[in-house]
Amino acid sequence: MLEFHLRELGLFGAARARDPQVRGLTRFRPDTEPEPVAGAELLRIEAECRRARLALLDATDEAYKGSAQGRAFAAWLARARPAELICTRKGDTSLEDVHRYIVRDAVQWLTLWSAGYRPDPLWHAIAKAVALLAVLDDVVVPPQDVADGTHRIGDESLADVLDRVKALGGDRDARWLAHAYRETLFSARIQFHEKWSTAGPGMAPPAHLDAVQAYVGEPDTLRASIVRTYAAETLPVMHLIAYYFRFSFDDCDWAAFVSAGVAQTLGMDISKDQYGVGVKEATNFGVRPGRQAQENVRRRTELHRTFLCLTARFQDITDFPTTVYDRYSRVSLSYARLVDRYIERRDMTRLPMDETLSAVVDDVLTARR
Repeated sequence: MLEFHLRELGLFGAARARDPQVRGLTRFRPDTEPEPVAGAELLRIEAECRRARLALLDATDEAYKGSAQGRAFAAWLARARPAELICTRKGDTSLEDVHRYIVRDAVQWLTLWSAGYRPDPLWHAIAKAVALLAVLDDVVVPPQDVADGTHRIGDESLADVLDRVKALGGDRDARWLAHAYRETLFSARIQFHEKWSTAGPGMAPPAHLDAVQAYVGEPDTLRASIVRTYAAETLPVMHLIAYYFRFSFDDCDWAAFVSAGVAQTLGMDISKDQYGVGVKEATNFGVRPGRQAQENVRRRTELHRTFLCLTARFQDITDFPTTVYDRYSRVSLSYARLVDRYIERRDMTRLPMDETLSAVVDDVLTARR
């Protein structure tokens, strides 16, 4: 499977001729070579986006506690059966099934991020940590359940798994894990508010607190992408990868770190868009229902341009952290053709796991038992 890096599409003429999705990438590729986003400017914009998102979260928390809609949603949540909390729309009826599939997803993702499957206990523990944060997209989980350990996969909470990661990691810098945990709590609030925003009549929050519109309505693609990244949880994952590969926390290039996380989200969206995954959803970054065709062309072009601006900073740099950032940024372009999660999203049905994959999933699920 080729990872089409957008700037290199001209090298794959035969593939472009045969594959309409790849032709689509060529069509929306910017004509000019985008300049890298300046590091200081990116960090400034990210800080502004974070402050604005936190302010919206605080306002939404207050509305959740004090409004009739919030009380109605909390009452529904208290009496909901496990199957009612599942948001996958793939026929799942039990949380155990959802947990098994998200561990499968985490194994496939981490195999791509780390350039191969690694059958060591630390790799397996990190895969389970990834599953614990990624499943917040698939199930309605109150943020407090993440913080107090109620949210679990098998017999472990996120804090439990990170403690196990720390024990297995030896002399690695545990600050990466602390930051991954805090970033996940931030994402958990956003994920929960997104679920509340899509609740039924009488339960959804006022329109100005709609969590999805918080980035759908952003006119600037970079800012919208940063805000979306907070919910996509690619930043806490990057902390886990940095821990695994022993990156220096004190010498971290945070602009590269953020660029990699946001580009990972954009690459995922580009891949999903090209292969028809979630095209009717409000969060789709390519075609938007009800928009004029030319507006969608402009949007896609800007999406690709932003992706290239973020990944341009990794060109011609060969130090090890940058090669990891570069891979993390770009490998998401292959998700819709390689990762079962996205193939299932396109067809809205679950795929069977073969014997090898199933055995790895079992090992990740039961490693502490």
